[in-house]
Amino acid sequence: MKYVLIAFMIALFMFSGCITVNVPLGGGDSQPSFQWQLRWDSPVEHGNLIYSNILRVRDLEASGSYQLSGMVVRRSDGSITESSSNRWVSRPGAMLGELLSRDLQVTGNYPAIFRTAVSVNNVLTVEGYVREFGATQVDSTTWIAVLDVDVTLMGIRGNEVLLQRNYRYEKEMPETGFQTLADQMSLLGLQWSEAVMSDIAAILQPQR
Repeated sequence: MKYVLIAFMIALFMFSGCITVNVPLGGGDSQPSFQWQLRWDSPVEHGNLIYSNILRVRDLEASGSYQLSGMVVRRSDGSITESSSNRWVSRPGAMLGELLSRDLQVTGNYPAIFRTAVSVNNVLTVEGYVREFGATQVDSTTWIAVLDVDVTLMGIRGNEVLLQRNYRYEKEMPETGFQTLADQMSLLGLQWSEAVMSDIAAILQPQR
């Protein structure tokens, strides 16, 4: 019976909107850490349009409160609290960069998508800066999920700005809590990725 229960719990976590991993932190089993990740479906392929440029998507930089993996809540008095027991699987800027590069690759619209520096020609670079990534507390029963990111598309030699835009999304959460926050941030992340891909496509001239 014990093993059936364990198998059930594992299956439940695998099929939830976000994955949680229960691991002890810093010195004892009394303070477990729950790890969450952004998750949304890949876009539908659109292979009929092929752009001539290769893209490199770098990890996004972040303001001080969002440089680490701790989940953040901005309180109603303006103070920022980082959860010690609820963390992202990696830094917000790394998660966003990884998922954006995946989405760009899945479309089939580009010759190649890279995450690291490459020694090939015709490479445009996607960079960004996370201004806000977490919840804003309105009152004791209301949190608003906030994703605020600047994105820049740099030219081949890095001396020309082809696109620079701020993307800000807010969504009132159905309930407070970090599991709900992870789910809502995934929804906002999907909106962000779709908007960035659309803006990049609008800048580049397709080859038919």
